[in-house]
Amino acid sequence: MAKKRESVTGTTLAVGLSRRRILEGLGALAATTACGSNSDGSSGGTGGTTGTSGAANIAGGGASSGGAPGAAGAGAGAPGAAGASAGASSGTAGAPAGGAPGAGAGGTAAGGSSAAGSGTAGAGGAGGALVAPPFDMVPVCTASKTDGAGQGPFFIHELEKSDDISLVRQDIRGQYNATAMPGVEMHLHLRILSDKSTTCNQVPVPDVEVYIWHTDAQGFYSGFGTRGTDDEQKPDTPYAGKPSSSNLENTDRFCRGIQTTDADGVVSFKSYFPGWYNGRDLHIHFVAFKKGSMSKGRVNYDATNSDGKWLFTTQFYFDPAFSKPIHQKNDPYKARTTLSAFDGAMAADETGNSGLHAKASLSGDTAGVGGIITAQIQILLDPKA
Repeated sequence: MAKKRESVTGTTLAVGLSRRRILEGLGALAATTACGSNSDGSSGGTGGTTGTSGAANIAGGGASSGGAPGAAGAGAGAPGAAGASAGASSGTAGAPAGGAPGAGAGGTAAGGSSAAGSGTAGAGGAGGALVAPPFDMVPVCTASKTDGAGQGPFFIHELEKSDDISLVRQDIRGQYNATAMPGVEMHLHLRILSDKSTTCNQVPVPDVEVYIWHTDAQGFYSGFGTRGTDDEQKPDTPYAGKPSSSNLENTDRFCRGIQTTDADGVVSFKSYFPGWYNGRDLHIHFVAFKKGSMSKGRVNYDATNSDGKWLFTTQFYFDPAFSKPIHQKNDPYKARTTLSAFDGAMAADETGNSGLHAKASLSGDTAGVGGIITAQIQILLDPKA
């Protein structure tokens, strides 16, 4: 199947420097909650400090209306009480758009909807953090390759927009059409390893900022294009460059997030199994930075334009024998299986693709319907230490 590659245009938007503390101050906690104990945890942390605006909590993904909440207890333990802001009471737990408030949520949600108000911004955390299963049976020892499609046009850095919600979150569920079926839940676990190791590449790389993003179950990306205009996304029509990288025009942020690798090099995300759009095979985007990266606007990140923070960019896929039945048996995917482009989109055989396939399994289903998908992949990269 001939497929049109995504193109990238380079314009520059403002950098939200004020939100660096979200990524740096909570990065370690994000890694811990992604891959640590899933018990109810010990008692909460100490009380928060006074401030003018609260930091986003990792589980809930919402911004506090009061001061910064105290440090979280172990596992899913609740953080300490939020400090009161100047002239205001401490924040109360808020439900982020697309999901219930996370454990120990500390503030009202900042997640917005699209211009037309029909999409979901992406869920905040709900319940306990995911715990990655063992990676014993996940392939290693093979160098990870870049993808011919590169970064693609639809990347959003955490600090790119100063008024945006935080993408530092594990729960990234949501969809473009709020009334549509969301798809099959997917727990995605990635392990980052050093490709410089001589012991079968088994050396994990901690403190790596891992960005992932993908389409929702119906083939829509979050953030780009405007509903009802000529640059609105049209997943059923061959992609012809609209919307482009410069069309970061709505506040939806579903199916995209950031986590920082823990001591084992692991991050985890709760999402929905991806859909597809006409012109590409089903895929998930991946970009890794050293901790403390900064936004450079609408650019294709590499070693020359990232202050030495960029590490690796690629895309990965799923075996057709797994992804095709998921789409054929579940809503809302199956409504698009009659389209002529469907078989090609499931093939994972694009020219120049990375060849990286996530290991995936389905459990808790009824004859392939429903359930939860567990997906794992190990990415080998040069840590550039």
